[in-house]
Amino acid sequence: MAILIRRGRVVDPDSGTDAVLDLLIDEERVISAAPRIAPPNGATVIDAAGLVVLPGFVDMHTHSDFTLQDDPAAEARLHQGITTDVTGNCGFSPFPLPAGCIGFGSFFNSRITHGWPDLDSYAAHLRRQRPTVNIAPLVGLGAVREHVLGPAPRPPDAAEAAAMRRLVEQALEQGAFGVSSGLVYTPGRYADAAEIRDVLAPVARAGRLYATHLRDERDGLVDSVAEAISTAEAAGVALQVSHHKALGRANWGRTRQTLSMIDEANRRGVSDVAVDYYPYTSGSTGVSSLLPDGSLDGGWTTLRERADESAERLRLLRHLESSAQFRPDEIIIGRSRTWPEASGRALQDLAGTDGRTEVEALLKLILDEGERLTMIVPAASEDDLAGVSAHPTAMHGSDGWLMTAARARYEHPRNLFSTIRVLAPALLGRTSIIQAVRRLATAPARRLSLTDRGALRPGSYADVVIADPARAARQPDNESAHSYPDLMRWVFVNGQAVIEDAKPTGRRPGQVLRAS
Repeated sequence: MAILIRRGRVVDPDSGTDAVLDLLIDEERVISAAPRIAPPNGATVIDAAGLVVLPGFVDMHTHSDFTLQDDPAAEARLHQGITTDVTGNCGFSPFPLPAGCIGFGSFFNSRITHGWPDLDSYAAHLRRQRPTVNIAPLVGLGAVREHVLGPAPRPPDAAEAAAMRRLVEQALEQGAFGVSSGLVYTPGRYADAAEIRDVLAPVARAGRLYATHLRDERDGLVDSVAEAISTAEAAGVALQVSHHKALGRANWGRTRQTLSMIDEANRRGVSDVAVDYYPYTSGSTGVSSLLPDGSLDGGWTTLRERADESAERLRLLRHLESSAQFRPDEIIIGRSRTWPEASGRALQDLAGTDGRTEVEALLKLILDEGERLTMIVPAASEDDLAGVSAHPTAMHGSDGWLMTAARARYEHPRNLFSTIRVLAPALLGRTSIIQAVRRLATAPARRLSLTDRGALRPGSYADVVIADPARAARQPDNESAHSYPDLMRWVFVNGQAVIEDAKPTGRRPGQVLRAS
């Protein structure tokens, strides 16, 4: 059935449009946009006077491939106007993994009990769950390494390197939009630059993207950006620097240098480098990033066994107290299953509640829950965030993964409000709406060569958002993880209304997209 959206302010950076227009949708596509369109027979007419009509948002950095199959209605996505999730980031994807692989990516609150051998099998599984939003998958090099080497902390031999390249090539042939690495996580941290360059060879041949969670976002930030750029240039691939920021007060301001390095790389023209960001100065990650190097060699079971010994336990406590990348007084605990009353609380508030110090409470949580435990921690400065978000290559990526408000409770607010923090100021006239929508929709779509998404021109897929500027001022500024934002009045995915008059419709028309 045709849908006519009447008298809305249509904002489309792809065509440079910002005007009051009618927009006609038929089947999955936008048919036309013009000052006055006569409604076809039987068309549904939506009066959008006073509202803003936008292309559906493409979230450049998510981990919803670990959670979407359990919550396919994806209300946390819809209420943010997100119609396409880019998955498989930071080296994590649920494929290609051996069937017996359990716990990979578990800190995404994943309920996946096994991996899939390739993208085709994972996509078939996800299609059976009928997700509401589209998925544009990357393949995680951490998953590739896990498939071939398991958790072994060593370089691959020649046969193993060839096997890794074949897995990457297979994923690209099956439509993956590129690959990602997570060089701070196990097992990605064991991959040196030479290994990454080698495994990127199929990516270069296919003309796809390489996204990376840098090896170090703290003291080694500049060196890590240099490594990423040189790796991409040597391999001949486009580079996406994920959630770019400078961690730790001593490093604030260093993004000015790293952004200059990116500008210089783009001027050389050897590689195409861009960044994504989420609009918060705090971040969220798994607790393994607090542990000393080598602690997880052999896995969590080995760590727990070693931690029973007094000398190893004392070493861990001393590291957590003075040498970990975040101080105990900076940490807010995410959802805890073994100690529910700790959920959402600052670690320092837990000290003494059961006779433990801060670091003793933290070590207990780490050992009891392993990688499933997340934390919210300080990350960037406001000045760094402003600089990164204003960079010409910048695009939004929430780094979110939770699909419902109930599951997002106690977790980082970016799961529910990330796009709102970009769009609401633009709707209020405080920032450029063209630039906001470019970062939310157009730039990510173009980065993935999704030429028929992230736009409202005739022929584009009808991923459409209708937002209400009158509601922009009352959106939660940051932390309410108990409810959804109500900025979006209508959201369409592939021509079907999934939000209607600010309420979910229950339709689930999402697709697993494939790179061409």
